[in-house]
Amino acid sequence: MNRLSFSHPAVRAAFCIFLVLLPLLTAWNLVVAPDHPKLEIKIGPKLAGVTRQLPLNWSLSSLIDGSLQKAITERVTQALPIRPLLVRFNNELKFELFGELTLPGVIQGAGGQLIEQLYFDEYCSRTEGLAETRSRSVISKLKDIQDYYRSRGAVFIYLISPSKVAHMPEHFLTGAACPSTIAARTQFIPQYANLLKQSGIHVLDLATFIHGLKGTYEVDLFPQGGSHWNDIGGARVATLIAEEINRQAGKVLAPPFTFTYTISGATSGVDRELADLLNTFFPTMAYLTPKVKFQPSVSCATYPSRTIETAFVGSSFSHLPAEILMRDNCLTALNTYFYLSLSRFGGEPYRKLQADLPDSDLTRLRDAKIMIVEENESFAGTAGYIDRLRKIVSPAQ
Repeated sequence: MNRLSFSHPAVRAAFCIFLVLLPLLTAWNLVVAPDHPKLEIKIGPKLAGVTRQLPLNWSLSSLIDGSLQKAITERVTQALPIRPLLVRFNNELKFELFGELTLPGVIQGAGGQLIEQLYFDEYCSRTEGLAETRSRSVISKLKDIQDYYRSRGAVFIYLISPSKVAHMPEHFLTGAACPSTIAARTQFIPQYANLLKQSGIHVLDLATFIHGLKGTYEVDLFPQGGSHWNDIGGARVATLIAEEINRQAGKVLAPPFTFTYTISGATSGVDRELADLLNTFFPTMAYLTPKVKFQPSVSCATYPSRTIETAFVGSSFSHLPAEILMRDNCLTALNTYFYLSLSRFGGEPYRKLQADLPDSDLTRLRDAKIMIVEENESFAGTAGYIDRLRKIVSPAQ
């Protein structure tokens, strides 16, 4: 027992060495890591997520109002080598003792289901007549964009992706205040999609499609620890998108695939994206997810469509179907424009290629032979990137 006590010379020596090294390693992370992130020294599992740093504004006004001191303190705190251990210990303690999630904006529903608060708030604020209001505001914009591409012989598709709350409301509404009516919640997207179709917009209502598949598979199409559709959902919607591309083109630009799947535990990516962001030592992963294996009908290495300029403009729900379309439907030249200009994804393997796109880099969207615009049902008809895309292809608007 005495050998492990703090009074033991070896223990005291180790503690003293730690106290001396901690500020030195922190200084190293402050000076070296910003330019050489691979040389950053951290103790413990890497924290998930990205933290936006406060700007360092070296001015008298920033010093007086305290914003400069706050930004400096934030950087020093983030540079601490033991910060991953401290954050995870704090989060684990709060979660295990009080069931408290330390990730801002995330709520936990029945069965451990996780979702962002914004999706819940939107779902419970839907009102009768919302479809008419949203459609009136967006139809002319989508028509201008569609007319531009169709006049050039290109394919245009407007997609509506599903939200997890709308797919499995029973997990989130029990005991929660939700003032909207069942009719307002469930009829909004079908009515909205129909109004757009009646106006001549080429719409794929993937939200209603995915909700209609509920109970079809052994697992839900949304993982417990994530907010986006899983691999089966991605495969099913990529198939519909490819079929619509080929229908509009009058020929097979996106050759079909078949797929099989196995069921296993959550491993990575969308299966556990929110669970990982909780940054606990032992995130809840006791749930099953599908792993899909694709069988393309042709070799994409030689298929002519691999060079077709394809653009996918949308939210985070764009990534999985876009990656499948590139890899398994032979649209290899596809680029995903995340919220239009925040970042551009593509390549093999699928990855971020560019961040913060300037207007000059967005002009290439005018040359797309296949244009896919996606909005999630939680903000259908309100995305600012539709206005910006309209101005790119119709500057007079």
